[in-house]
Amino acid sequence: MASSLAAASAVGTFRHNVAPSKPRTHRGAGAVAVRAQQPARSGDVEGSAAAVSRRLALSAGVALVGGLASASPALAGFLDNLPSLPTPAPVDVKEKRKINLPPLKVEPVSREEGYPAVNGGEKSRAQLQYIKFIEPIIKENLELPFGEYMRLALHDAGTFSVVGKKNGANGSIRFELDRPENKDVKEAFASIAKIKAAVDAKVTQPITWADIIAITPHFAARKSFTEEYFAVMGADDPNFEILFVGTNPYLGARVRLGRADSDTADPEGLVPGQDATCDELSNWFKRMGMGPNQLCMFAPYLYAGDAQKGVVAVSDNGTNRAVLDQYESQRKLGARGPAPAVTIIKNFKAMTDNCIPGGNPYTGGDRNPPYVEYAFVRGGGEIPRVTTFGAYPGSSDLGSSKFAQKVRGDR
Repeated sequence: MASSLAAASAVGTFRHNVAPSKPRTHRGAGAVAVRAQQPARSGDVEGSAAAVSRRLALSAGVALVGGLASASPALAGFLDNLPSLPTPAPVDVKEKRKINLPPLKVEPVSREEGYPAVNGGEKSRAQLQYIKFIEPIIKENLELPFGEYMRLALHDAGTFSVVGKKNGANGSIRFELDRPENKDVKEAFASIAKIKAAVDAKVTQPITWADIIAITPHFAARKSFTEEYFAVMGADDPNFEILFVGTNPYLGARVRLGRADSDTADPEGLVPGQDATCDELSNWFKRMGMGPNQLCMFAPYLYAGDAQKGVVAVSDNGTNRAVLDQYESQRKLGARGPAPAVTIIKNFKAMTDNCIPGGNPYTGGDRNPPYVEYAFVRGGGEIPRVTTFGAYPGSSDLGSSKFAQKVRGDR
């Protein structure tokens, strides 16, 4: 009990000693601080005193109970025997949000109505979703080395003329397989046909021949680079993505979609044959708007089963010889060095992204790109609006905002 009285006495003494300190006098800007410290209204003083009183009362109550418990063992035992508060039941935040939020509604919108209502960035995001969805399907169905798929893409785009932007990567190769210069791409085309069938079976908008021919070599090469790197450096090496970012189809070497298919074959005589000279090969690439860098990168893949034949044919030109020597020096590090891989992907993309009828149709220049679907979303924490998503089943929720997905508990 003595300790209780001591605590109460201490509280009373403390309250007596609480008094507003005299403000210090300052000149200039300090006068503002003095005026701010002075109680301008009696209500402010009363509110402050009340707050102090509540804190002191709580402290006094705690001290009093503690003192009584120490002075009286019986009371201490009584306090110990009080029932504890029940533990609150766990709350399913996701279920709670479902109750508090109106249900998410996704109402499909036609392309004609949807594409003017969203910007290019949203359409690009939807195409990116589509590419990420079909990437594993492509990789699962690869049957040949990436050089075989590259040769097919070259022969499809090889009819392109930079003057007038005619012909090119339009899928017309499927009508041109009986031509002598295309005899070495039949196997790759058969493989591409299987890949396209696998993709089309799982999406809501089939991919064009032109696009699947153009992007498959990228994924095939990237897969090959990955396997070769880890075979040399070990499966647990963490540096691949950093070193080979220049081959990443979503970052340093972003894959583009939007090539339309042709319904007819391109004109004959635009792709050199098996015994083409260095000048004929150089002129071929010039007509396509490309130069020695692209020609020398493609040299090992020009002829099936004979990489050296293409290198020898291209090296007759002095300029090409210098570029070939530069590429050879890049290979000295072997599979662990990213330079050869980046060189291949960069120069390959220079062809597939530009040798297209009418020019590059990437999303920023095409207001109504393929592989994009539209819907009006509302509820579920969303701002009512028209949005986009990739053209495959189950992607509609990806068109909602990340913030709203977190609110709903989807993420």
